Amino acid sequence: MNFNSKYILYIAFLWMFIASCLTANAQQETMLYFMKDMPQSSQLNPAHRSVYKTSIILPSAYVNAESTTFYYNSIFSDDEYGSNVDLEKLFENLKDNNVLETSAYLDIFGLYITSDKVSISLFIREKLSALSSINEDVGELFSKGTAHQDNLNKTFNVAPTINLSHYREYGIGFNYNIKDQWTFGLNIKYLSGIMNVQATDATIEITTEDAVNYPLHVKVDGPIQTAGLPNILDKAGNFSTANIGDYLAGGAGNGYAVDVGLTYQFSDKLLFEFAATNIGQIFWTNGRRNYEIGAQDYNSYTIVGASPQQIINQEIDNTQYDSLVALFDYQLTEDGNLDSYTTYLPTYVNLASSYDFGHKFIIGATLGFSYYDSYFNPRVSVSMNKRFADFLGIGLNYTADKSGISRLGAAVSVGFPGIKVYAVSDDIVYNISNWQNSQSLGIRVGVNLNFGYVKKNYINKKETRASQLMDPD
Repeated sequence: MNFNSKYILYIAFLWMFIASCLTANAQQETMLYFMKDMPQSSQLNPAHRSVYKTSIILPSAYVNAESTTFYYNSIFSDDEYGSNVDLEKLFENLKDNNVLETSAYLDIFGLYITSDKVSISLFIREKLSALSSINEDVGELFSKGTAHQDNLNKTFNVAPTINLSHYREYGIGFNYNIKDQWTFGLNIKYLSGIMNVQATDATIEITTEDAVNYPLHVKVDGPIQTAGLPNILDKAGNFSTANIGDYLAGGAGNGYAVDVGLTYQFSDKLLFEFAATNIGQIFWTNGRRNYEIGAQDYNSYTIVGASPQQIINQEIDNTQYDSLVALFDYQLTEDGNLDSYTTYLPTYVNLASSYDFGHKFIIGATLGFSYYDSYFNPRVSVSMNKRFADFLGIGLNYTADKSGISRLGAAVSVGFPGIKVYAVSDDIVYNISNWQNSQSLGIRVGVNLNFGYVKKNYINKKETRASQLMDPD
């Protein structure tokens, strides 16, 4: 299959523009955090110990996206003829800091081995992450209009930024329990960079003028850095699946990441925790290509007698429209042995505490933050998890963060001898009950193979051996 790569970047920049109206702030899973029957919770705190002696993680998927300004009722207005896109409403809802962070993970394989003192894990994960942002100029310009008195004779930069990364994570995890109270955990991960597209210095300036027909001066300029694209794109811009194997093999970059965690068992019921995860970066060195945004012969154009709404609706003559569209083309400027560049991962820090009421019923809370590309997002969550033997597990979770979004999530797992099927979401309740105002979506589904139980070590040594065997946690 072959087609011109322009379609790829056109789609990417269209996605960037739509995404720039969103806000998702490196959202981390919270429902999963206190699920002791899920070995994957060690991704959130490597000091977490599974209740199973051995677990094999079969391919499973996690997807996440979140928005403070982009949801159904912020885009569509209803009338007697149905639902219609309401751009004015959308632009009015744009915030001062509009950021979209969306991600998709595939657990390719995982092996977790746990004893009463030591846990070891091996895992391979495929990750796709994207960060886009835009400043408040977009809302200011398009909500009031280019001919509004407040917007005349001003220059607005409406360029979105994008950092799109595809990489594979190879990791080994270890944790050790000290005197039944302290547990220290560490995950060390090698990152194989597969592809990256980064446009963080682009300029899309719209200058208004208080003159006849209110002319708009549009200027487009800026570099696009890429790595890994030569595996699937030739210099002419043709895409081919014939070399998809080379693309998936990686080699466009190399990086590392570490997770550290600590838990303190204050009593047999009360547990305190700390975790800092996903601390790392990728150095993009191979398959480097640079592009420049703009038409082949010019990077600015003036439109006369047309509003942004008319431009979007193509209600201007073809000459003006085609000249404007050409501004958003791109040109290959450099190819081959170029300087490397670095991208950083979203980092998460959490303090947590949980109380075990017995009978496999736990209530816990986290207080933490994420940090991604200079954006700091504090967050708090409360979770409740209950297991009925090992056949059924259910959970509820509430999360709130700086974005102003509140989420109510749920989890369910169904187990049979040696196998457990699960679905976990931090916001599924709101998506079902009020989807038109839903501003986030995150879900994990998959299957684990589990074998044997780890005996619980009690701080209170008066606990009997019988109770340890009857209530494996």
